[in-house]
Amino acid sequence: METLPLLYRKVKRKLERILLARHRQRILQRINGGEGLHLEGRIMVVYGENLTLGRNVHIGAGAYINCRGGVSIGDHTILSRHVTIYSYDHNFKTPSCLPFDGDVVLKPVHIGQYVWIGMNVTIAPGTNIGNGAVIGMGSVVSGEIPENAIVVSPKAQIVGYRDAEHASKLAVENRFYQAFWAKNP
Repeated sequence: METLPLLYRKVKRKLERILLARHRQRILQRINGGEGLHLEGRIMVVYGENLTLGRNVHIGAGAYINCRGGVSIGDHTILSRHVTIYSYDHNFKTPSCLPFDGDVVLKPVHIGQYVWIGMNVTIAPGTNIGNGAVIGMGSVVSGEIPENAIVVSPKAQIVGYRDAEHASKLAVENRFYQAFWAKNP
């Protein structure tokens, strides 16, 4: 009787490998490059036609890559599990409703060669990461990261403020995103 659970686990592993290979093929059909792509598990790629992968890129399970504004990842780069990359942002500084309107701002992301990105890292729109950089687990990265830099996130900090007068005016006028969404399905 012990052989039945063992056989089940072997068949399950084989089936998982087959399904992952099919998932990899579907992704490769929608992106640019990707020779030698290694997927650790299922990932989500949105706007894959705007994704360019170098050779021998490794992407961990649970990664989410939104390529609306364009994403490029260099040769021999490793993304660990649950990495999130966005290449666009909402108009939140001077929106036509609160908290933001339907306008988007495209901001390409470039990740250099032989970069290591740790687990649960979030890469913000417009980020450029230089060759050989290491991004520590749980970091939120934005802006320019120099070549060979080792980056970890400090604690959260206030980096600026919205225009309070503009936001108050929109709130008084009851101009919230839900209302905008209902008018623009």
